[in-house]
Amino acid sequence: MVERLQTPLTGATFVDLDGTLITGNSMHTFMKRLPGLLMKRRAPGAALSALWWTWMRSLRLSSHSNMKWHLTKIARRHLEEEDWETLAEMMAESVNEHVADLVASRRERGCQTYIATAALEEYTLPLCRLLEYDGALATRFTDDKRDYEEMKGYAKRDGIEQFLAEENLRLESFITDHPDDLPTAKAYPNLTIVVRPSQKVADKFHEVGVTRYLN
Repeated sequence: MVERLQTPLTGATFVDLDGTLITGNSMHTFMKRLPGLLMKRRAPGAALSALWWTWMRSLRLSSHSNMKWHLTKIARRHLEEEDWETLAEMMAESVNEHVADLVASRRERGCQTYIATAALEEYTLPLCRLLEYDGALATRFTDDKRDYEEMKGYAKRDGIEQFLAEENLRLESFITDHPDDLPTAKAYPNLTIVVRPSQKVADKFHEVGVTRYLN
């Protein structure tokens, strides 16, 4: 009887965006640059609307998710592809070189590389192309706000697991800096690497079995 050898699955590394792959916050960049990009597209009313939603959030009169949905809706209506690419280029300027090197080392040994983030899909995908990553799991806009769900927490864990199954991949590494990603870390403690955690954050990840850190 001949025993068939199973072909090893290709590895996949998923890296969080804000505070992990980049040192800044991509949403802050988006909020800051959006009014100017809208003015460039001769949409002053949309620019004012974007400023209004940002102001509402600053006064805690809107949730972060609600503001994010409205700003994305405004941007999708008026921005062109090159505007999203411009935003991606701005974010690429703050790439954490230590994390980029770690991801590159995984790629060199045959891993596919993906960004897994609560950030907008609209600028995350061009950022992936710019950095030559294989793709992204990011927050996808929905026309109905009731269906809107950010790619974080359990949604990110479930999204990664579904993607691995559909693409016939195995998880090689999961890299993050944020406690929002504890559900994924808890599911894969030995594959999770936490970037520059405070003692408080390190303790939270340690509680779910994570022991690998990148400082």
